[in-house]
Order: sequence, then C-alpha cells, then structure tokens
Amino acid sequence: MLRKLIPTISSEKRIGSGTANPSRGTSVDGLYHQLRSGLWGLLIFLAVSIIVLRFNDRSLVGTLPANIMEWLGSTPSTILVNCVFGASTVSSLIVIGGRIYHNLKPGKTSTHLWFRVFFYVLYFVSGALSDYFNVVFISGLVVLGLQHYNVWNYYMLAIETTTDKFNSIKVNN
Repeated sequence: MLRKLIPTISSEKRIGSGTANPSRGTSVDGLYHQLRSGLWGLLIFLAVSIIVLRFNDRSLVGTLPANIMEWLGSTPSTILVNCVFGASTVSSLIVIGGRIYHNLKPGKTSTHLWFRVFFYVLYFVSGALSDYFNVVFISGLVVLGLQHYNVWNYYMLAIETTTDKFNSIKVNN
C-alpha cells in the first residue's frame, strides 16, 4: 500500500527494467569491482579510525602554538558540530534507505566515507574528539555498513542478471 502512495521513480536507474540495466555494457569483472567499493570504504574508515584513536586525547589548540591559533581564530562550537553531525547522519541514512527500498543505483561510497572522516577532523579542531570519538565511530560504521549493503545488494543483482543472460544465450545456442 505504501508503494502506491510514493511516486514512481524513473526506470532508468532501477534494476531489471530491461532498458537501463546496470550490467549493460559492463563486464562481470567490472561489476565485481564495483561491488567491492562499499567494503573498501568500510575498511578505509576502520583504518582512519585506528589512526584517529591514537590522537584521541589531543586537540588542535594543544598542538599548535598560541600565535598560530590566534591567527586562525576561534574553534567551532561543539554544539554546532553536533548539529551538523546529526543532520548529516540522518540525511545519509534516509538517502541510503531510500535507495535500498527503491532498488536504485547506490551513491558513491567515498562521499559517505569522507563525511565521516571530516567529522573526526572537526571534533579534533573543536577540542572534543575524545568526547565524541565513539559517536562518530559508531555512526560511521552504521552509515558505511548500510552503504556497503546497498552497493552489495545492487551489484549482486546486476551480476545475477548478467550471468542469467549469458546462461540463456549459451542454452539457446
């Protein structure tokens, strides 16, 4: 019933629509390469998180000399960083969830990855990295995990569609 209330999305980005199949013109190896992009994003985020954990107790104010900090100006307020962080996380989850629900082509994993890394930097600059490391880490795992599922689900279906077409061609010949 809910699908009837939501407007129909163009079939150009849907899987299995025949006219705009993501596997058309793409080799199975290329589809497998794209399938792994979500996992690579998750692994890079884990590596960055390990590096950030090493510098968890430091801040930009304590690292740079006073004259450079005076030249740079004041650090961003933690409340503002929290607001941007919350809005970004909720928006990412909504967008990824919508793409999963409608079987749409997933967005770039690198966008979600660099947003999560950017929040590590923002909390480092504001001096609250030690307080918010766990929050950024868990939300990053959730967002990038869901993104990986979206990428994996979409390209596995494309690979199955492609291999089914190849198998039907072999059977007919």
